[in-house]
Amino acid sequence: MSESKMLGGAPSKLNDAPIILYGAPMSLWSGKARAYLRKQGIAFNEVMPGHASYRENIFPQTQRGIVPVVQLQDGSILQDTMVIIDHFEQAKAGKFSVYPTTPQQRLSALVLDLFGSEGLLKVAMHYRWNFLDYNEAFLRSEFGDHIAPGQSPDVIQKMADKVMKPMQAYLPLLGINESTIPAIEAQYLELLSLLNNHFEQHPYLLGGQPSVADYGLFAPLYAHLSRDPYPGLLMKQQAPRLYRWIERMNAENADTPEFGDCETEYFSADTIPDTLQALLALVGRDFVPEIKQAVAHINTWLAEHPDVEGQCVTEKPRLKMLGQMDYPFRGTTVTGMVIPYQLLMLQRITDFYGQLTQAEQQGMADFFEPLGLADLLTLTAARRVERANHIEVWGRTSN
Repeated sequence: MSESKMLGGAPSKLNDAPIILYGAPMSLWSGKARAYLRKQGIAFNEVMPGHASYRENIFPQTQRGIVPVVQLQDGSILQDTMVIIDHFEQAKAGKFSVYPTTPQQRLSALVLDLFGSEGLLKVAMHYRWNFLDYNEAFLRSEFGDHIAPGQSPDVIQKMADKVMKPMQAYLPLLGINESTIPAIEAQYLELLSLLNNHFEQHPYLLGGQPSVADYGLFAPLYAHLSRDPYPGLLMKQQAPRLYRWIERMNAENADTPEFGDCETEYFSADTIPDTLQALLALVGRDFVPEIKQAVAHINTWLAEHPDVEGQCVTEKPRLKMLGQMDYPFRGTTVTGMVIPYQLLMLQRITDFYGQLTQAEQQGMADFFEPLGLADLLTLTAARRVERANHIEVWGRTSN
């Protein structure tokens, strides 16, 4: 049998559950979608993107090789973790909503979802690819399985390079280099300490059940930073309560026996405990300058390209970046990617804030200002980012 035929895999029964999740264990955003489906009790089968069904059924619709993708029972697909989660939220298909209803908790959750999903990319990529003496054997199997599921060890090892090398090429684009690595590692060690402190006292970020804040942070902390050998050992040594949260997030039930009779609900009275405020303050210091510079760069680009409504936000759907930018990060300067997708997540913050009463807005500004996060409440680009046919496109101009 030829290698090209082998890579498709033998036909398999994909309809044991009504939903198919195309994802992979080492994929950052796949973990976010998978954990949500598990915790909400939504039955699914997971299929690697190297399976023939992805090439035949999914790629023609997404126009790019990307995961996660959920295929519903009627054959329609959902691509992107926000789209996947929001579909099941709107259908009330799960056990509870992952969006808190009170303003302080809702905005905090959206901020942490943005930070986890997008703001920790430097940390995740550094600890995966700059410690190959520890990680390489594990990663070769993971990435080989991703593209050639079910094949022989020789084929899996041969195919691993095809997907590993392009991923490693992102490091300089993200600004990960000798001058920035000390700051990246300092951020991560502080993050481990803050999260370990929080999870010593609380099972989830906002109380007794997970919110989108948990799923956003889980994405990099699970796939890269707890599963890969070097950062996984570091997490277990430095932050054992955080590692226990990783396990809890993968469980189908609440999984909180060490917290006794813990109520499965968010903190009462819109509370944000001090342990979580300390985490939010880290986001304010480390990530707000980056996202503000991204918006400024995008606005400059939009001023030079006024007639882009409906067009892909990057040159091609498979590309993430719209140029590069310089931004301050812990006493150094990072030259990193401008990622228009981040506006989709930022818009959820500003949209929710914009719907509040004037008194509520003032209260939120007063709370987030000392944490360095007030700018995120009103930070908008000159155009919105929307989704059409499973890709990000430029939308209408902002009001």
